[in-house]
Amino acid sequence: MRLFTFTFIIFLSLSSLSQTGIRGITKSTSGEILPFSTVYIKGTTNGTTSNSEGYFFLKTPAGTHTILAQHVGFKVYEKQITLSAGQSVRFDFELKEQALRLQEVVVTAGDEDPAYRVIREAIKKRKFYENEVSAFKTDAYLKGLFRLDDKPEKILGQKITIDTGILYLSESVSEFSFELPDKVSERMISSKVSGNEQGFSFNKASDFNINAYSKFIDLDMEREYVSPISPQAFLFYDFEWLGFFEEGEKLINKIKVLPKRATDPVFEGIVYIVEDEWRFHTIDLFVTKARGLEFIDSLKINQVFAPSEYDIWMPISQKYSFKFGAFGFKGSGYYIGVYSNYKVEPNYEAYRKANLYEQKFGVKEEADLFQPTDFTAEVLVVEEGSNERDSIYWKNIRPVPLTEIEVADYHTKDSIRLVKESVPYKDSVDNETNKLTIGNIFLSGYTHSNSVEEKYWSIPAIISIFQFNTVEGFVPEIQPTLWKQVDGRTKYWVRPSLRYGFSNEKFNAKLEGSYRKLDNKFTRFYAGGGRYISQFDENESITPFINSYVTLVDGENYLKIFQKSFGYVRFQQEVKNGILLNTRMEYASRDTLTNTSDFTWDASDGTDFTSNQPPNMELAETGFPSHQALILQATFRFRFKQTYATRPDRKFIYSSKYPEVFVTYKKGVEALGSDVNFDFVQVRVTDDMKLGLVGTSTYAIGAGAFLNDDALSFVDFKHFAGNQTSLSQVGKSFKFELLPFYQFSTTKPYLEAHYEHHFNEFIFNKIPLVKKLNLQAVASANYLTTETIGNYVELGAGIEHIFKFMRVDYYWAFRNRDFVASGFRIGVGF
Repeated sequence: MRLFTFTFIIFLSLSSLSQTGIRGITKSTSGEILPFSTVYIKGTTNGTTSNSEGYFFLKTPAGTHTILAQHVGFKVYEKQITLSAGQSVRFDFELKEQALRLQEVVVTAGDEDPAYRVIREAIKKRKFYENEVSAFKTDAYLKGLFRLDDKPEKILGQKITIDTGILYLSESVSEFSFELPDKVSERMISSKVSGNEQGFSFNKASDFNINAYSKFIDLDMEREYVSPISPQAFLFYDFEWLGFFEEGEKLINKIKVLPKRATDPVFEGIVYIVEDEWRFHTIDLFVTKARGLEFIDSLKINQVFAPSEYDIWMPISQKYSFKFGAFGFKGSGYYIGVYSNYKVEPNYEAYRKANLYEQKFGVKEEADLFQPTDFTAEVLVVEEGSNERDSIYWKNIRPVPLTEIEVADYHTKDSIRLVKESVPYKDSVDNETNKLTIGNIFLSGYTHSNSVEEKYWSIPAIISIFQFNTVEGFVPEIQPTLWKQVDGRTKYWVRPSLRYGFSNEKFNAKLEGSYRKLDNKFTRFYAGGGRYISQFDENESITPFINSYVTLVDGENYLKIFQKSFGYVRFQQEVKNGILLNTRMEYASRDTLTNTSDFTWDASDGTDFTSNQPPNMELAETGFPSHQALILQATFRFRFKQTYATRPDRKFIYSSKYPEVFVTYKKGVEALGSDVNFDFVQVRVTDDMKLGLVGTSTYAIGAGAFLNDDALSFVDFKHFAGNQTSLSQVGKSFKFELLPFYQFSTTKPYLEAHYEHHFNEFIFNKIPLVKKLNLQAVASANYLTTETIGNYVELGAGIEHIFKFMRVDYYWAFRNRDFVASGFRIGVGF
């Protein structure tokens, strides 16, 4: 293998002779390899980054050019090189450690460190540089690599079959465009994924479009991180001036960034700031797990800036490297971005406000870089054939040479890909994974695979089969599933469900299935039918597991169910980008049920379960005679200005910064023997909001009314997600924590509102000792008003991320200003 790799590298080097460019190694004068150094043509943003072994190749046009090589902590190396067309030369850059000058600055006890003067000036210019560029366009090369360095042999008795080494290696080349305030457009023209010849890279240039001049830097974590030049920087950082060095006619300050507190959402590391201009030259910062990173232990960010058009400095290389570890797994990885061929549109208005317009542009005629039609909801399009580029193309286009291990990974995975796609190999893997074990029988469930035909079936684990309620007693419920995939996407699934109540001695069964059209409109068809058990609240206010627990342990039966013989069809499709239609038609025969069991695990006598007909303030008797119901329902989901990506094989939806709106119309039709006649409309709005350092908020508002309630049963009432147990369903949007189940279900107009604010670590990271636990505070409020309940309010305060997955809240409930209840709620979730 190493012989092949060495031969391949030699071939790669020789083949680059046909390209006009410079190749070599970046290293120190002592011979130490300097990985991820930046090499670029002076006066341009055309450059590259050396790989982790120090190798680089800089594609260079014919002519005489001054080449710059730089690395954090080392002096910039300049070399003038002349090339003729088709010529490739070898030059190794040997960089000297940066000798920092400290003369003329004497700091005595009590004096302010000179770094504070520099940072103060940079803060003054921060907003200008944040908005200096109105729009830009650039070519972006991205490479991502994840590797697993260590793993456990088993988890929960299950053998870990994944190998250590490179898990994911991908490269992409895109044309990326940006316009203030947040418009992006990207066209991926080439894509390569190791081991997946037909795959498309998930690299996305907009994910790395981080503006270092923002007050808060969003790393897509729970918290935003305070910039070292934020207006609040001196509340979070200490700074130390390490000296300055000269680069041409510019003086560059080297400043050490030090967090004031170990758990604040801040960075540490080095920033280089240009004297007088007060802009970033280079940033080399990192953040650790103690400061709120999720799922990773550390993240390092490096950005190198260089002058582009109009002497506006833009990032020409970025590198994010990380390490992670959990449950015995340890690994690392990085993303590299190299940006070239910038086209820049200055923010002329920003220059006017700064009184720099005439100095910068004179009488320049202003021109827009983009037209309004250049930016649409389609923020990324992956070109057809982008994953079919050959090795010659990649040798010509790739600005960062592959390392030896990356060359080996491409070769090995491409070689074994053919083996893995063969029928004998897939059969052998299936034979191994399809073996029945005690673990999957009792704990994890069993899945049988036919990888050749992409057909699978599964059965649940025994531990998940049993539940208990007072109507059926102990109920084993089995739901095996059969599904068929095409290129990894489920095309259809079929699921029979069987349950038997040992107390009421009734057998129920249903059959459901779905067919998915593999288009970009998310078209799906569903159908089902049979005789089965349903909760009065179709959204399941209480889960069978929670009900089983409180019934057997506490002697409380909150689950209220009825039996229905039914058939339904359902259809889903995106009718327009951002508008998803969901329709359903069901015909059912409904029958009321009564308790048949009074069993609990409590040995003491006297358990008195409530009736299976729930009490309600508007209806004296919620039980109902057997009847038929034909119900039609349509729901539109609106995501305003929803952005998306299109690839040749599918469409991917991204988030919207606007609230999500659901509009539902439900009609009970008095036809074909149906006994119901009602019209119900409902509007729901949900949204998430990032509020900087103080955390994130979520809210959900719902309102609805029956336009007609001529004929309906209690099943058709509007039910609210209450809770009378100590266990909470974390993550459910429309829920109350102290509201009795079904008591205030209504046919009257209603309004409900729910709000949660997650302080993340804003509060607890300031408390000694406690801050080491990485606990997070949360506050919540729930409101409901109907004709019957009046005004109902819940207020809650809690702690989440206990042991990373637990949450505990305490709630107080008030009805028409009178205190009515309080209690703890415990939930599980990430």
